[in-house]
Order: sequence, then structure tokens, then C-alpha cells
Amino acid sequence: MTAAEVNPPPYARLAAFLPQAPTAAGVYLFQDPGGRVLYVGKAVNLRHRLASYLKSPEKHEPKTALMLRKAGRVDFVITTTEREALILERHLIRQHRPRYNVVLRDDKNFLCLRLDPAEDFPALRFVRRFHPDGALYFGPYTSSAAVRRTVKVIKQVFGLRTCKERRLMQRTRPCLDYQVGKCLAPCTGQVSREDYHQAVQETIQFLKGRGRTLIKRLRAEMEEAAARLDFEKAAARRDRLQAVSATLERQDMARPHFLDQDVLAVAREDGRSLVLVLTVRAGLVSGSQEYYFPEPPAGGDLLGDFLKQYYQGGRPLPDEILLPAEVPDRKLLGDILSEQKGKPVRLVVVGGDEGRRPAQAGKPAPPTSARPPRSSARVTQQERLRLAALAAENARAALQRRREEPAPAEAVDDLAARLKLRERPARLHCLDISTLQGGQSVGALVSFLEGAPEKSAYRRFRIRGVPGQDDFAMLAEVARRHYGKEGQTLPDLLVVDGGKGQLAAVLEALKEVGREGLNVLALAKAAETAAGPVRDRIFLPGRQNPKFLPPAAPGWLLLLRARDEAHRFALSYHRQRARRELAASGLLEIPGIGPARVRRLWERYDNLEALRAAAVEDLAAIPGFTRKAAEAVREWLSRGRGGSPAPPAPG
Repeated sequence: MTAAEVNPPPYARLAAFLPQAPTAAGVYLFQDPGGRVLYVGKAVNLRHRLASYLKSPEKHEPKTALMLRKAGRVDFVITTTEREALILERHLIRQHRPRYNVVLRDDKNFLCLRLDPAEDFPALRFVRRFHPDGALYFGPYTSSAAVRRTVKVIKQVFGLRTCKERRLMQRTRPCLDYQVGKCLAPCTGQVSREDYHQAVQETIQFLKGRGRTLIKRLRAEMEEAAARLDFEKAAARRDRLQAVSATLERQDMARPHFLDQDVLAVAREDGRSLVLVLTVRAGLVSGSQEYYFPEPPAGGDLLGDFLKQYYQGGRPLPDEILLPAEVPDRKLLGDILSEQKGKPVRLVVVGGDEGRRPAQAGKPAPPTSARPPRSSARVTQQERLRLAALAAENARAALQRRREEPAPAEAVDDLAARLKLRERPARLHCLDISTLQGGQSVGALVSFLEGAPEKSAYRRFRIRGVPGQDDFAMLAEVARRHYGKEGQTLPDLLVVDGGKGQLAAVLEALKEVGREGLNVLALAKAAETAAGPVRDRIFLPGRQNPKFLPPAAPGWLLLLRARDEAHRFALSYHRQRARRELAASGLLEIPGIGPARVRRLWERYDNLEALRAAAVEDLAAIPGFTRKAAEAVREWLSRGRGGSPAPPAPG
């Protein structure tokens, strides 16, 4: 008897599912013995696809082999067509987030600009979600700095309002933006509705990249006003013309077309991969996004799997997607994306092998696309190749930067060595608080495991027993409540945001709950002292003077990253709580709405914007609500009640 017969390969048990597999199109789900979905895939013939996994297991990529060893069963979902299978596959990957699929884990929503011409006096707003509400959306902008520069130009040139009121509230005095020439001040009647809407249309042209057309129009209006001896209007058009012209001159990456394009490039090295998406909006390169994959995907088709996930969740679709290589189901995916956008989306294969520099000699092969380009005259093959080469160069450089960055585990080892810890701080916790003059005070705990965020272990706390603003007592309360629980997972190192006082308060709280053996340090912010500026520093128990680590040390950078993450987590919770309490105080003014009904509203809706979007029928369906109460809430919200407080500063 052979060793294989005594100990058969773990994936051999999957062969028992092969006779059950249908020969139809559909989706298959590999699951572990506990029922957790490990991998989702689609196939035209499910039985043939499953057989391909079992036919030559020695040829599998390491990640695929590991997935098959962990899999205990396979489930199938039969679909009528391959198209339905592809749509279902995308949905199931997004729902289950399987460990062995290509899943984009950054989850950061893209920043866009929203402008609704149907409003009386439209405001330009930052948003992170697209909604089918008839408004115009511009973006996405991959850099918040870039979009804020754009808004700054628009305010200076066109004077659109950016105030927070969804419905314009009449004022007796204009705001400071009007005083410095950055708003037309419709709130005080400084501009007519017609003139304001003309500025809105010019802004739309500007954001759509039609700056040259806008320049011609402004020049014609200036000359017309001058001919009528309306020198005030002519001067205003002249100033706007000069501002737009200067802005366009700075956009030196302009293209001779106005298409929106996403240009994808893949770089690979030593089993690591990086996908870079270069965004081109209205013919202008507006930024890029990087997605790093430290190991090959289980399915082996990184680019195809990436495409299926990247355009999920309402992400704006361009007119054209440039690909560095052919992907399976390109035509089918192009049809689905076109239906999703409501307009044609072309998937064009440009260039040679993934991650390689395009050949310099010889005539390049013509690009292929999922459908014949309707406006091919607007984008030449040379322009596409130029963008593909630019994206490939950026992808290689980004992967090189990743290679030079220290691995998270190296940062943990470096920190242990520099702090002379007996054990390496594999699990690191960081505490912070956020408060605004003692109001809506909250605490936050973030966890890092082997140098990477462990978000499932993040915790947030409402400060209950500390009146007023007492940072020391608040940190002590959080430490007692969290580490005083039986069976609580303890960190190898606890970082406290603050100085000697905060450190002493937390050490005393840990002593009270019997956790005095924890390694604890305080990370103090840079400050101005009588002796001069002092940079960020560490305070350790039993040490009088602070400890300084080299600014570029991997361990030091890990500490700073943990502190910044704790700041972010605490501040976001504080803002959420402050908004809710402010809105709740107003909701209590509604006849028939008491604390119990307000509590049920916040149990159902995450924020005031979600509550505003709710229909009367949805509100009436909440337990404890009646139709009359729902209508009262709806009427109160329709008057534009409820607001947002000023953002607090982290404690």
C-alpha cells in the first residue's frame, strides 16, 4: 500500500462531488468543513470545470493547492446563461469576500463632486456615493487634494456656493466667501437665478473638460457686453476668461479628446503582483490607484478577477477601459458594464505582455475591443499605446516601492529591538479618546497583528463616568472597561496617545484590574517648549526622560501608523455620535416623537442623510411608529431640519 493510499491528498475528497456537478452553466463555491466560502468561480460547464481542478493537482499554483486542501465541499448554483453566471459570481464574491478570490480590500469610497442643476441655486458638494437622483456627478478623484484644488478654482472662477444647506436658507448677511470673492451669495439675493444658473452651466462645461468651448463662449459674451457698453459685465467675463485660461494652461497632460478612460497595468515580480489603474477624465490624466497582491490568486487570472470586482458597488464607469492583455469573458463583461452604465463601455486590449515595456521596434498590433469603437477617430492607437506605456511604467515603479518597503513583521522586530522588549509585540493595541470640551466623549482601541491592522479587534467606547474634559480619567475608564473583562485578549504592547500623565493614568487603571504586567508606553505629539520645538517622542514606565527613535526606523513608523489609525477611528465615532445627538435633540421637538421612537429611528438608520431618504411607508413600518408619527417626521425633515455640528478635535 502506497503512502498516498494511506494518506490520500486532502483535495481528493472533492472528487466525491464530481458526479453531482451539473453540466450546465453556473457558479461553484468551494467551502471549508465549517461552511465558510473559500472561493467563488463561474463556468460554462460546471462538471468540466471541477474536473479540471482534480485532473492535474501538481500543476496548481501554491495558493490554489492550499485552497483545495482546505476545501471540504463544493456547492453549485445553476444559471440559464453564462451572462447570468458572471453577474452572480460578482455578487457572491462581494457578499462572501472569499479568502482565495481576488478581493479589493481597501474599501475606500471614491471622492466625487455632485451638482444638481434642478435646484434653485445648486451647490457643489463632495460625495462618496453615486445615486440615481438626476444630479450630475464628476469623478472619481483619486486624490482628495486634487479634488479640493478643483473646487478652489471653481469657487474663485465661477462663485458657486459650497455651503452645507441642502436647501438654500435666506440670510441677512452674506458669508465670508462672498466677502473674498469666492461665492455669488444667492442666500442674500446678490445674484439673480438666471445669472447663477449661467455660472452653473459654465462650471459643468469646465468639469466635463470642455474648457476651450467655455473660453470661446466667455470671449463672445465679453465682446457682446462691451459692444452694449455694459462694461461691468464685460469686466466680469474678462476676469473669468483669464482665470479659466490660466487653469487650462496648467493642465499640461491634456489629450486631444474628451473621453473618460481607465488604463490598467499589471506588474509582477517573485510571485507578487500589483494592478495600477490610471484614471483619465475628459482627456486629462487625473490620478492613479494601486492594488497590491502579495501572492498569486487561486484562480490564476488576476486581471480578469480584478475587473469583475473593481467596477462593483456603483463605481463610475469610463467610456473606455484599456487592458494590457486579453482576459476571459471580455465581450461578456463589456456588455454587462455597458448595461450598468447605460452607455457603451469599450474594453480595449492594448500593448503586449503584462508588466513589460512595450516593444520599441516594429509596428504594434492594432488594439482589439469588446465592440467596435463608435468614436475611434477621437482616440488614436498611438494615444492608447502612450497611455498604456505610462500606466505600465507607474505599475513597475509602484511594485518596486513595495519591494523596498519593510515588511510589517520586520517593523515588529525592529520595535522589539529598539525598546528592548523581552517578547516581540506581535499584537499591538493603541488607545485614544476624542472629545469636544467634554461633550460626546468617546474612546477608541485599535489593534495591529504582526504590523497590520486587525480590524475585527477594533473597539469603541462611550465615556460614561467622566464629567467634563479629563483626558487622564477618560483613558483610565477605557483601560479598566476593556482589560478588566475576563478572557480578554491582551496585547504584547499597549500604546497610549499622550504623555506622562496619560501613561500614569492608564498604568494605575491596569493595576486596578490586575493587568499591571502589560508592556505600556505613551506616544506624545510634537510640541513647542521653552527650549524649542520637540518632535514626537516615547514615554516609558520608570523612565524620567523621553525616548526618541530614528524617524525612518520601521518600528517608529509602525507606532505612528497605529496612533494615526486610533485618531481616525476615535474621531469618526465622535462625529457620528455628535451628529446623532444633535439630530436627536431636534427630533424630540416633533409632536408625538419621544426618546423611545428616536432610539428606534437610530436603530434603523445610520445617519441623518439615510433618515432623510426614507419614505413615509418605511418610517411607519418601524415598530412603535404609526402613519401619523411617520408623516410628522417626514414633514420635519422636509423643512430641512437637522444639521451637522462642527467637527471635533481628537483628544
